Amino acid sequence: MKITQLFKIYWPDNGGGIAKVMESIASGLPDWEHEIIVCQSTRHKKSMDDHYQGIAVRRCRQFFSPVSTPVSLRFLYDVKKRTKDTDIVISHFPYPMADLAVLFGLYSGRLVVWWHCGFEKYEKLAPFYRPLVRHTLNKADRILVSSRENIKNSDLLRHYRKKCSVIPFCVDQEYLDRGTAYQNACEAQRQKAGSTAQDLLANANRPVRILFIGRLVWYKGCDVLLKAFAKIRHTDCQLVLVGSGPLEQELKDLAAALKLKNVTFTGMISEEEKMDQIEACDFLVLPSVSKAEAFAVVQLEAMAFGKPVINTALESGVPYVSIDGVTGKTVTPGSIRELTAAMEELARNKPLRTKYGANARRMVQKNYTQELMADRHRRVFEKLCHTGKYKTGRKVTSGV
Repeated sequence: MKITQLFKIYWPDNGGGIAKVMESIASGLPDWEHEIIVCQSTRHKKSMDDHYQGIAVRRCRQFFSPVSTPVSLRFLYDVKKRTKDTDIVISHFPYPMADLAVLFGLYSGRLVVWWHCGFEKYEKLAPFYRPLVRHTLNKADRILVSSRENIKNSDLLRHYRKKCSVIPFCVDQEYLDRGTAYQNACEAQRQKAGSTAQDLLANANRPVRILFIGRLVWYKGCDVLLKAFAKIRHTDCQLVLVGSGPLEQELKDLAAALKLKNVTFTGMISEEEKMDQIEACDFLVLPSVSKAEAFAVVQLEAMAFGKPVINTALESGVPYVSIDGVTGKTVTPGSIRELTAAMEELARNKPLRTKYGANARRMVQKNYTQELMADRHRRVFEKLCHTGKYKTGRKVTSGV
């Protein structure tokens, strides 16, 4: 069996949460053949065949990239050429070039659309793009989503709910293993017979470290985070923002205008360094303001280390990953006042952080492992290939 995945970009050229899902499919189903077709990171690079961590990757030359959408005729050509022997084609949405490949009938095999988020960012282009998206969803044999809320709150997906399967994202095993080692080390330190009152006092008096991880783009709500951090009365707090993006300089200027001294922008860092940052933090904040944030795997990564999460009550899967009052706090999107209050509460209440963190780690181990995600994908793909139960069109059997 062969799976071909389509998207605009893949590691090591960034790719974010979508690239993580692509990687988890390929690594979680090692008995299947895999190929990934994406575009080059810039228009100056020629098309090339590549391998990334053992996975075949075809990188197509692009002409230009309007509104973060690489345009490539080579991409369309390679979809036609390289899917002739493919059993499952996975189109990771949104990427209009993949929709064009579907429109022109350039793919072979069963079509699976992995719906990661809507396209609210491109509101002005939506009237032109929506018909193309509808055509893709009509052609799809199966539509995958990370949460039922993403179906419920999408005007488009609600019409196709019978052909949708819910497959929650997972956390990399590396994070679970490192999180276990970190928790064991913390427990050993707590039980260390030689701990003195001075040691405990010094640890208690260290600054509370608040962490954000993600691309510095509009829907992440980092401007709200900075404004809320400026209002915290608990003065011994540090804020670290990990990631880069088009708003990086604008956010640095905002931090300077707010006269924030305990704020650090790290830029892009490695996975190893990211885990170091999670270990060092007291809790994670995900202040997203749009349902373009459909799930946020970074929540799982922090929870694997036993860290509480502050997220927002979006109409997406986000507040169902870290649950209000169980693994952290959930606030109204865009509310500076509520976000400030939530950060204040966790900064001042270490026992509450410990309680939420323990719950968070148990939840990840139970519901969000790579093994579970791979098994859910396998069940959908094998049913498509072997039984033919999922048929193109809207009247189909219910998914997993």
